[in-house]
Amino acid sequence: MAEGRGAASTLKGRLADVYVPALVDGSLQALSRRLGNRATIDDPVFGRASTLSSIDPLLEKVSRRFDAMAATYRHVASATGVDRDVSEGVLVVEAPSGTSELPIAVVAERRRLREIELRVYYATESEERRARPPLIDGAPDVLVPQIIAHVLEAFRKGAVERILSAFEESSRFVGPSGKSYAKRDGSMASFIAGIGGRLELVPAGVADDGRTCCIEAVVTRQGSIRHHDAESAAMSFERGDSGLLRELRLYYEP
Repeated sequence: MAEGRGAASTLKGRLADVYVPALVDGSLQALSRRLGNRATIDDPVFGRASTLSSIDPLLEKVSRRFDAMAATYRHVASATGVDRDVSEGVLVVEAPSGTSELPIAVVAERRRLREIELRVYYATESEERRARPPLIDGAPDVLVPQIIAHVLEAFRKGAVERILSAFEESSRFVGPSGKSYAKRDGSMASFIAGIGGRLELVPAGVADDGRTCCIEAVVTRQGSIRHHDAESAAMSFERGDSGLLRELRLYYEP
């Protein structure tokens, strides 16, 4: 594998934090060494890879895609849990129509025998998107903070006002395409109502540093009986000083 744009010989920091910057910079050899032979990558466009012979080509494809997008990267937040790290950022994309920002999240789950799985969440807006299997090990007994459990239960009931009650007046949602929805101007309520029904959000894992709590969830619309209707998503809740929530950042395919 040839080193590309701005390659570095080493990557310092948590794997979740360095993964996207390395792809954007073209530091593929260093990233491949860091991943080693016990990693699995789940990418929303190029699918899964779990051996060195399949990981290296996947890294090259993703890096070329980001390069074609003229993307740069800006870090937003990180959180660490018992068994996973989460890193959030935005891909800043330059286009003739102007600059846009695409939210992206990387979950690095630490497993037994030093194995690690990286799951990447962002809105691809691509017909080439791979169908991602839901996190089938997600279980209702994954513990989340009480205020977040309140929000998930309100989504299940389709209770817009109950969801809003958990958020500060100056709070906002950031949707998967980067658009913001503020509580104060009513766009947050409109966004929730626009989802169009009740959602089962079953937590499959959590990383919480006291300020930011990111969960991975299996999402199913109530009334659906088809297994493939279940999808995986990442949701990052940022607490405010008031004890209510200040921001919810959503990572899924719209």
